[in-house]
This record gives sequence, structure tokens and C-alpha cells, in this order.
Amino acid sequence: MSFWQSVRFKIVFGFLLMIAPMVLFLIYNNIYATNVVRDQISLHYNNLMAQQVRNNDAILQETMRYLYRMRTDSDIQSLQALSLAEDDSDYTMVKMVLTQRFLQDTGYYNKVDTFFVYSRKDDDMFFSTQYSFHFAEVQSALLDYTTKLASKDLPQETQRWERFSIPKDTNYLIKTVDLGFGVYMGALVQVDRLNEEVSKFDVGPEGSTFVVDSEGNALTNSPLPVVEETVVHKDIVEMTKQGRTSWNKNHYLVITQPSGISDIHYMIVIPETYILKNLPFFQKMLYVWIPLIVAIVLSLYLVFLQRVMFKPLVGLVRGMRKLGQGRFDVRMPINTDNSEFAFMSGTFNLMAEQIEKLKIDVYEEQIRVQKAEYKHLQIQINPHFYMNSLNIIYNLAALKDFKSVQKLSLHLADYFRFLMLGHRTVLPLEDEIRHIEHYLEIQKIRYVTKLEYDIEVLPEHLQVELSPLLLQPFVENSVIHGFYKKVQDGLPFHIRIASGNDEEEPDRFIILTIADNGPGFPEEFLDDLRSGTHFANEGENHLGIWNILRRFRMLYGEEGGITFINGESGGAIVKVRLPIQRPNTFEIGA
Repeated sequence: MSFWQSVRFKIVFGFLLMIAPMVLFLIYNNIYATNVVRDQISLHYNNLMAQQVRNNDAILQETMRYLYRMRTDSDIQSLQALSLAEDDSDYTMVKMVLTQRFLQDTGYYNKVDTFFVYSRKDDDMFFSTQYSFHFAEVQSALLDYTTKLASKDLPQETQRWERFSIPKDTNYLIKTVDLGFGVYMGALVQVDRLNEEVSKFDVGPEGSTFVVDSEGNALTNSPLPVVEETVVHKDIVEMTKQGRTSWNKNHYLVITQPSGISDIHYMIVIPETYILKNLPFFQKMLYVWIPLIVAIVLSLYLVFLQRVMFKPLVGLVRGMRKLGQGRFDVRMPINTDNSEFAFMSGTFNLMAEQIEKLKIDVYEEQIRVQKAEYKHLQIQINPHFYMNSLNIIYNLAALKDFKSVQKLSLHLADYFRFLMLGHRTVLPLEDEIRHIEHYLEIQKIRYVTKLEYDIEVLPEHLQVELSPLLLQPFVENSVIHGFYKKVQDGLPFHIRIASGNDEEEPDRFIILTIADNGPGFPEEFLDDLRSGTHFANEGENHLGIWNILRRFRMLYGEEGGITFINGESGGAIVKVRLPIQRPNTFEIGA
């Protein structure tokens, strides 16, 4: 009986079914309250973020207009007319005036880090900065950028700010305007400066505010502990493409707001625990008290059921299981509470006593006889093989062919060692094939060039289990009957052993084939097999066939089978349809 059909499961399941709606209602109320807080916090931060991004975009737009207005500035027109080579002093004076003006203008455009001017005809660039301390790096990077811009190696001028990086410095946004006559003017804005107001938002010690590019890579220098988490970073990348607000599986509120005039995204990441810090009651109810109360009530209920019902019921089931296993001396304790279980225990004890008295010894004796018969069949050995092997050793020793004697002795030792392991019920096909090879090598020493063999067993079949000495007697029959009765046509006697997958049920059976090129089986022998008349002994005429058929039926029952046929061109063929998984039809001890 499965656990799902037991009385214990039904009682516990019924109890849970009664209290489940109440627990689910409490959980729903807490989740609903939590979601309301989440939605309000999300809306609040979204509004703050949107307002701050609009402010930053407005500052960048105003800075862009300032750059365009410089096209009509008198100092810029003077710079366009002068040349560093011809009017050195006037050119330098204009540069100083513009530099001083830029210093004053950066005070008004407080987000701007640097204003710069580049003259293409003189390949000269000068700038004014208020935040950066890496003057050499800034000058080198700006000169390289404006040179490429002037030579049209960079994209055409647009109404958007581009991302710009300077070695050993922070990330910037850059905007450059062509003022005409080969003069370019631009401005740099630090990304960190754009994030200053957003970074003042209350996001908690584990939260972060930062700016990323379209691939989710951080552009600000502030510490970003949560971005290092893979799941959060994937959410950020996805959100930068869709522009949305999300609660990811790690319980972080992630808000993104893209800039309208640059390819950057402002991000806020806030842990849920910080957002819900003012709702400890709801959190404790949801994550602590409700599960704790349910666990306590269920534990008390189970303890009560354990003492009143489960303990005597389990004891009764265990007693029945032991009785089914043949332990007829088992008895159940009888309680004096006059309950139904006391009546059941008394009835069980009476039944066990009756079964013990009616125990049939004949059945046990049949089992012992069957096991003894199996072992006897398994260890039967052809005595003539002993005599022939000893004669071969004697003759080889007389001829002083000591190498052949050594080779034959090793094969005989392995052959007999295999036979001595008669206690095994099954063994891998690999071991049976190795035993057959020893036998055939002994015969080759005896018949030299008159006997050949080949073995083609698929590697995946080598570990399939079978009864010991299931195939070797068929090989021995081929040598004894086929070899001596073969017509002498000048060709050696050949034995082939192969394995293959069963065509009908390849997942359940494999086919083992033993074939030779001898005269084949006599027709009367095949008729006896087809009619079901097996051999009553394993005499010399058909060595061990009755033995094998008997052991195969005892071990595999009705699964598989052994077929005897003659080949179309002659020769005997034995096909064994062997189950890959042995059925539990027969068990034998060591």
C-alpha cells in the first residue's frame, strides 16, 4: 500500500485541507499589504527619477544651445580669422580671453566639467576645466578626439551627447559643434556629476544609484555591490532595452530611466528589506508567525494522532509485514482500553498462531531441492574433456614442446578456475566469453590448423548478466559433433560467436548466436525440440543441452528462449534470446 492510500495520509491531509483556507487568507492579506507598499514606493521613486532626468537633460540642452550660440561670438570669429603662425600675439590673446570666459561660464553651467576649442588649420586645442585633475590625459584625449572629428573619422554631428572616456579619469558625456572655418567647440560633462542628485535618494546601505550604458555596464564610480550579483545585472541589461520597473527574483526594486539626449540610463536598485523596514509586523506575520503557528498546531495534532491512532496502526502493519515474510512467531501487544485496535491485535495474534501451526514443511523442502538441483546442474563438467586435455599435455611433453605445454596449462588453469566458481547464479557475458576463449584455445592446440573461430560481441553487451556455462556447452557440442562429422573439403572447421540487438524488443533482449560450418543438427533432434520433448540426460550425444534448457527456464522463467536451427548453406546455429534484465523468478544463495 502506498503512502498516499494510507490512513495516516488521509487524516493529515484532511486536517490540512481544513486549515489551508485560513492560512492562505492570512498570507494573501500580508502579501496584498506588501504589494501596496511596493507599488507606492515604485511610483514614488519613478517620479523622483523622471524629474531628475528631465532636469539633467534640460541642463545638457541648455549647454548645447550655448555651444551653438558661440558661432556668432566675436572672439570665436576673431579666432577663425587669425593664425598661430602669422599672428602669434593676437591669436594667443584671443585664446586667453576665451579661456577666461569658459572659466566664468562653467560657474553658470555647473554640470559642465570642461569647455574646449580646437583649430584645425593650426592643429591647436585649448580648454578650461574645473573638476578634472588629469590635465595631460584630458588634453591628449580631447586632441585625439577633435582631430578625428575634423578629419571626418567620427560620426556626423547630431543633437545627442556621446559617451567619452579618458584614461585614468572618469566617464564623460561630450558634445562638439562645428563653428565653421575649421574651428570646433565642445563641452565635457562628468557622468558622476549627472548622478549627484540621484545619489542623494534614500536607497539604504545595500542599495545603489548609478548610470549605465545600453549594455548595462556602470559608468559611475560609486560602489555598486548589488550590480555584482548576476541576476540583478541581467535584469539591468534587460531593463535598459525596455525601459521599465521590475522586482527581480532576489527581491530588489530596479528602476531605470533613459536620458532623452544621450545613450545612458539612470538606475536605482533598492533591496526589498529596506523598503519594507517600516512594516516589521507584516513581514514577521508573513515569514515567521504564520508558518510557526501552523507548524505548532500541526505538530500537536500529529502527536495526538501518533499516540491515539498511528502507533497501534503502524505496529499492526509491521506485524502483518513480518507475518508475510514468514516470521510466524510475531505477536502484537494487546491494550486494555477495549478499543478497536485491541480487538484487531487479539485477532491478529490468533491468526498468527493458526498459520504457524499450519506451516507446510513440504514447500520449504521443494525450495531446497530446487536450489540444490540448480547448483548441481551448474557445476556438471564433461569428464572426457579432462582426459583429452591430460592426453594433450602428455603428448606435448613427450615431444618436448614445452612452450605449448605452458600455454595449454595456463588455459586449463583459467578454464577450471571458472568452473570452480559454481556458486554464482549469474555473471557478466564478458566472463563467459573469456571462458569460451580458453576452451577454444585448448582445442586449437589439439587440432592446430583444422579449427578456427571468431568472436564478435558488441561492447555494450559485455556487461549483460547470464547464467554461468550457458553458452560454452553449445560451443563444445559444435566441436564434438560438428568437427568430427564435417565433410573433409580442405577447409578448416569454423565456429562463430556473435551478439546483436533483438529486432522486436531491443530494449529488453539481446541475441547471442553460436554457428559452425559442420553438418548441422539431425532432423530428429530438431523435431524433438519443436515438439517440446527435451533430453532426459546429458549424454555424449548432445552434451549439456537438457542441462542448459533446464537452468535457463529456472533462472529466466518464460522470458527469452533458445532456438536450434540449421543454416541455409549448412552448419548448426544456436540462437539465445537473452533478457537484459533478469526477472525475479528464482533466487539462489551462495
